Amino acid sequence: MLYIGFSNYSSKCYANILCKKYKHCAPVIINKKDVIIYQFIRINKVAKILVQKNDIKKLERHGWTFVKIASHTRETLAEHCLTCVQFTKKMCGIKNITIQTPLALFNYLNRK
Repeated sequence: MLYIGFSNYSSKCYANILCKKYKHCAPVIINKKDVIIYQFIRINKVAKILVQKNDIKKLERHGWTFVKIASHTRETLAEHCLTCVQFTKKMCGIKNITIQTPLALFNYLNRK
């Protein structure tokens, strides 16, 4: 199962300037035994963070919002992705080019 996590904090300078409500997004894959957060760092660099299911609740208490996606594509590389939104769209199989910020992606996913 795929969840998309949205955070209202980012350490990136351009994200704090350009993005309004949500500053960062990350795909989260939840299997029966583990949870993997794909943290986009920069071009061609994605960190896989292994966490427990209880840590998702902790992230929600610290300002993260999660949206459930019914299906997802396989794991993808971060090649040709400049932002976390582009990486997340690639992971979800979304090809809408008008989605460029985490808030636009959040609104798109909640309309479906």
